[in-house]
Amino acid sequence: MAEPMDVAQPADTGEPVLRLERVRKCYNVGTPIEVEVLHGIDLEVGPGEFVALVGPSGSGKSTLLNILGLLDRPTDGEVWIAGHATRQLGDVARSRLRGQVLGFVFQFHHLLTAFTALDNIQLPRWAAMGREDDEVRARALELLDAVGMKAFAQRRPKELSGGQQQRVAICRALIHRPPVVLADEPTGNLDTETSAQAFSLLRRFNREFGCAFIIVTHDPKLAEGCDRVIEMVDGHIVQDRAGHAPRLE
Repeated sequence: MAEPMDVAQPADTGEPVLRLERVRKCYNVGTPIEVEVLHGIDLEVGPGEFVALVGPSGSGKSTLLNILGLLDRPTDGEVWIAGHATRQLGDVARSRLRGQVLGFVFQFHHLLTAFTALDNIQLPRWAAMGREDDEVRARALELLDAVGMKAFAQRRPKELSGGQQQRVAICRALIHRPPVVLADEPTGNLDTETSAQAFSLLRRFNREFGCAFIIVTHDPKLAEGCDRVIEMVDGHIVQDRAGHAPRLE
């Protein structure tokens, strides 16, 4: 597959940060049990948008998120990430682009238990740069301070509560100030109060950093706190409307 000359930085094209055109996804292609999960999805997400992706189990939300995250390829159609067409990119280029322009927050934090909170936040940049870096360390400490956890920088995940671990995971997703953050049920494993705190952090960083957020959630209250709510049913987008987030002056 074609490799771009350089995908180290997002393309400055003035386009939406995410754009899908007629995206289809099929499994077991060419066999008697072939099944189509996504049916020609068209979607645009602009810079700084805060979007909820909702729908029943089996509606295609996770499949769509995996395609947006360059973790899976569409069967047909094109996906643009930060202005880059991705369908024809090879694995190395996809990995490089993913590491530069996407951040990920999951329901289960996936922190590495052998590393401190500070180290876990820096890991994506270490992987991209191939080395430690003082500037990255300083940025990680700033993020920990922003979420009220600078005093916990040297603690390992087992020494942190579930809510604290998720705060570290949010910081990890933002260490490289990505234009797009994908969040898969980021509050699904938290109690009500801690869930509200984590959501407020996502909202805060969205406003301060200008990152676009796409959040898969089953929580209707969380979804309505987003600027935009996209509903999927049976592999189709059936509704795309404004949420009930307070308007900022």
